[in-house]
Amino acid sequence: MNTLSPDLDNGARQAALLTVRQMGEADRLSVVAGVSSFELMSNAGAAVAREIERRWTPRPLLVLCGPGNNGGDGFVSAYRLAQAGWPVRLAMWGSRAALKGEAWQHAQRWQGEVQALSPAALEGAELIVDAVFGAGLARALEGQVLDTLAAAGRGKAPIIAVDTPSGVMGDTGESLGAVAAALTVTFFRKKPGHLLLPGRDLCGEVIVADIGTPEAVLDAIVPQAFENNPALWRSDLPRAGLDTVEQTFAATPAIIAADAMQVLTLHEGEFRRMFDFVGDKLTRTRAAAQRCSAVVVHRGSDTVIAYPDGRAVIHCSVPSAGTGDLLGDIILWLLTQGMPAFSAAAAGVWLHDAAGTEFGPGLRAKEVPNLLPGLLRRLYG
Repeated sequence: MNTLSPDLDNGARQAALLTVRQMGEADRLSVVAGVSSFELMSNAGAAVAREIERRWTPRPLLVLCGPGNNGGDGFVSAYRLAQAGWPVRLAMWGSRAALKGEAWQHAQRWQGEVQALSPAALEGAELIVDAVFGAGLARALEGQVLDTLAAAGRGKAPIIAVDTPSGVMGDTGESLGAVAAALTVTFFRKKPGHLLLPGRDLCGEVIVADIGTPEAVLDAIVPQAFENNPALWRSDLPRAGLDTVEQTFAATPAIIAADAMQVLTLHEGEFRRMFDFVGDKLTRTRAAAQRCSAVVVHRGSDTVIAYPDGRAVIHCSVPSAGTGDLLGDIILWLLTQGMPAFSAAAAGVWLHDAAGTEFGPGLRAKEVPNLLPGLLRRLYG
């Protein structure tokens, strides 16, 4: 996995996570490549409508729109669903006349009423589309927006979020007043905030829709964060030594040496005792890796694995699967088989989670040697 940057293989491409700024750059490069902003927005809104139609039959639906491009996506979704025969209403924070560019263009196609965004607009809605703010929001929700979304969250109507639930920061997963969605439809690639807590729990099911963004834009963007997936590190897996697994599973310290590189596996409490960094989990883990010149595995149900050069992998797992000691054992075995430290850490986290899921509650160190060879053989294909 040390080859993930700058040259992206197909596995890394599919697992790439983009920051809000990088997604904006992807949109810009798409336009340079000949895909208009109007088309991108049209495809985004159509994707939201399509995912709704896949899951629900027509019923009273309310689309909540904001004053920017996220609101433009909402207008497209409302128009598409109304054209398909759905009973659709639309409520907006701000004025349709204040929309700009392609958002204004798409809003002109909506022939229905545009209500003011307020809790009262929710009455009678059996599905709600949250297209108020996208992943780039940097201030807390307030006023009518906060009141309306909070009321929606207290109701029974499922919420479908466009890009991210309004109030979830795309780069960090932090919440600025967001309420949980049943479904989030995002575009081209996920963002870190779709995986990092509390964003992951607030997003519900996450669908990544193709809106016509050329894959080649990733070559110019060079992503630095990835969702953990065997495609990232499968080529680095050891193919020999499976018969020595039992011999190498002994008590492993939290700091594991591998040549000049170290792997530190730390849960949140250990991390806070060792480092005084502030901010979101991804930023703090990257800073720790840089300070220590080590791969840092910041454990949790949203585990972050960071390399000193800024590359990072995020792994979503079941919190009860296995223990930190077992994770250290697995990483140690991979290191002793010659696997590069960053790959070993990401693979170890994945295998640890897979072993815990396969065995169930109560996984103990003595069970791992029996499970690991089978998991590895399945990965080899």
